Amino acid sequence: MVTLAVSTSTLLTTLITTIYWVVSSVVFYIAFNRTLWRGRRGWVFIGVGYMLLAIVIQSMLQSIPAMLIVIKALPSILSARSISETNALMLNLLKPYALWLSLYAGFMAGLCQEVARYFAVKDREQASALYVGYGFALIDIAVGILNSLVGVLAYSYIESLTPFAPHGLPDILLYAQYVGIAIQPIISFLFHPGASMFLRYMQAIRHRLTGLTINIAAHTYIDSFLLYLNNALLLGLITNISIVTALLAIYFTTIITTAIVLFLMGLNRIRLLH
Repeated sequence: MVTLAVSTSTLLTTLITTIYWVVSSVVFYIAFNRTLWRGRRGWVFIGVGYMLLAIVIQSMLQSIPAMLIVIKALPSILSARSISETNALMLNLLKPYALWLSLYAGFMAGLCQEVARYFAVKDREQASALYVGYGFALIDIAVGILNSLVGVLAYSYIESLTPFAPHGLPDILLYAQYVGIAIQPIISFLFHPGASMFLRYMQAIRHRLTGLTINIAAHTYIDSFLLYLNNALLLGLITNISIVTALLAIYFTTIITTAIVLFLMGLNRIRLLH
């Protein structure tokens, strides 16, 4: 039987994270209204609705490969005599497919969310794209809060799940989580509005599929990279601390750059239509 003990500091971190992300959401909305142009609440709700629909479809599609792997090995799983044995069996089953599962899940996230974004901004006035994207980002933040809850719980037993983890690796992952918490609002509130404005511009100049493809590619890169890092560390595919540190540095640097570039590109392009 696995016993999970969550410390007071862990719960406090989760609470602070939630407050920080909620406050960040308000700050970005005010900043967009005062420094760019005022938006309508309806535009935000459009983004929220389309993003929720995308998340539901995305979640179902993402689970298919892992479910097929589990179903194929169901007799072995059912014959396991303990939770620890079941966990070990599941990790061994998924290990050979870590890269492909990460790419598939990242692509499904990009495909579902960007197709939803395509229809969310289609034929609407150009100024709406910023706030439709903001609505997408709100759901991204909400999902991030849920993932943060899972993340802090996972840290409580990561060493038991990965007994092969070298000394110091859990601490690096914890620091990486703190960095992720700090930059998540920046990424969400730059990437989603930027992607929405860029896609609306590409629709206006009749390059719809090109814009959609670029957004899907950027989204797939961000999600697949993160998923592979998580899976590789959990499954013990990467145990060298120097490699882990380098990959995390590359990931954080590139996603921040991608979000900033897409936002500035989308903002500049959408202004050309005014």
